[in-house]
Amino acid sequence: MKNWLDERIGWKKIKEVLLDRKIPRVTSLHTLGSICLFLFILQVITGIFLAMNYSPSPDHAYDSVRYISEIPGGRFLRGLHFWSATAIVIGVFLHMLRVFFMGSYKFPREATWWTGVGLLLIIVGGFGFTGYLLPWDQKAYWATVVGLNLAKQMPYLGHYIAAIIRGGSEIGAVTLTHFYAFHVLLLPAITMLLLGSHLFLVVWHGISSLPERTKEGSGQLISNDNWKQKVSDRYHELKSQGKPFFPYIVYKDMVAITFVFLAIVWLAMEKGVHLEVVADPTDKFYNPRPEWYFLFLFQLLKYFPGSFEVLAIAVIPVVLIGFLVLLPLIERGPKRHPFDRPFITIIGVIGLTGMIYLGIEGYYSPLTNPIIEKDIRVLDGQRLFFENFRCQSCHSINGRGGVFGPPLDTVGLRRSKDWLAEHFRDPEKVSPGTKMPNFGMLDNEVAVLVAYTSSLGGGPFTAQAPALFKDNCSDCHKVGDMGEALASDLSGVGQYREQGWIAKYIENPKKMDPKAEMEGFDGILTKEQIEDLSRYLAAQR
Repeated sequence: MKNWLDERIGWKKIKEVLLDRKIPRVTSLHTLGSICLFLFILQVITGIFLAMNYSPSPDHAYDSVRYISEIPGGRFLRGLHFWSATAIVIGVFLHMLRVFFMGSYKFPREATWWTGVGLLLIIVGGFGFTGYLLPWDQKAYWATVVGLNLAKQMPYLGHYIAAIIRGGSEIGAVTLTHFYAFHVLLLPAITMLLLGSHLFLVVWHGISSLPERTKEGSGQLISNDNWKQKVSDRYHELKSQGKPFFPYIVYKDMVAITFVFLAIVWLAMEKGVHLEVVADPTDKFYNPRPEWYFLFLFQLLKYFPGSFEVLAIAVIPVVLIGFLVLLPLIERGPKRHPFDRPFITIIGVIGLTGMIYLGIEGYYSPLTNPIIEKDIRVLDGQRLFFENFRCQSCHSINGRGGVFGPPLDTVGLRRSKDWLAEHFRDPEKVSPGTKMPNFGMLDNEVAVLVAYTSSLGGGPFTAQAPALFKDNCSDCHKVGDMGEALASDLSGVGQYREQGWIAKYIENPKKMDPKAEMEGFDGILTKEQIEDLSRYLAAQR
């Protein structure tokens, strides 16, 4: 069989080049490259099976992800894909740090370093961002909104880049299709090209040896006119003292890969992947938070407000990427040990420390919109509204949705709960001639839908609510023609603040916003009056 393979594909030569080649003495950190390769293969395999059941359209994406999570083995499959994606980000980053601090980007491995930088950007920036939107849940939608808004801030080309990625004026069906195509077609093709080039260069030049201290007169590598030849000679000397790639290095790689795989399997089984509620473009209170590997950039943006934001979005990242690309050309010579390159080592330590600090600060940073716990029935009704019965196909909320039926922005103010319940049970009975079909809803479905729809607009308020506003708020705030606009105009506050948030703010503003100058009304107004006033303000749209 070996002779047959050798005659047709040159097996003996392949074995000699790939498996029998000797590797200089290395540490366990040198297994990171093989771990990353394994994780990429795992990503491809799990991604193929996920794609078999995924539908890249806003109407079906979320349901298809839920379907995958509910079929036998689907939850585990999603977990493998998610946690291996997280692991590959860690692996690629650690691999890059190992190469950086050991000076392995130097002659003759400059091109190997450049392909590695390309893989880092593709895996973290490309796959990480495009894969975000695919589940079409709240986190996916709003994180993408933030990402595209940041892209728009880039000078000159920002608006064009965002428009091309988005595929329209808003995030929708075309955007999701674009992201899906990028994620499963374009980026894998680029990755295959870079990965193939990277592996070829690794085999061609060999795995870099451990860095050695440079000492004048010791016979070790010193900087002179013939240093490249000395580097090559020393490497071949160390290589001749090493062990064959197979089985010694392969065994070490397989042990490391096994531990990583078992950890991913455990995380997939025990933790799984959280799926939030379906994307709701009308939700103005969601707190979008990036994945952990983008937290440093998320926090960095806070230090550059307003027009200076472009520094954090474009200037600093471009400078960092440019530094990585130019590093083999800037920092040359035979010295590879970190102590022999103090300037570059210090830059690396400062950069790594800064990223870790910003990441921790970003993780613990306060939420933009304080979380107001909603009635569980309202949440269940919202899920039925958008996911099961797809009411948004005919009705709109805050200008988003269908136009076939009446808008439901303030239906909680216009209709009683009894009317809504009868309407859901038998639309024709309470609205003769209506085009709404009878869904044959169960009593519990009617109850939660009533809870959700009656919450739209904040709920009914009393006739005394406008007077409450006039007596307590109109000296600083304005609603329509009533009051003074010394502080914020509240004429449309219901479009971006829900009733629960408004009630909490009226009661204790500083609890919701530490910078608030307004004094709270807790103890001045009764709980009932605060509730009534907040419903009145929530109806201002």
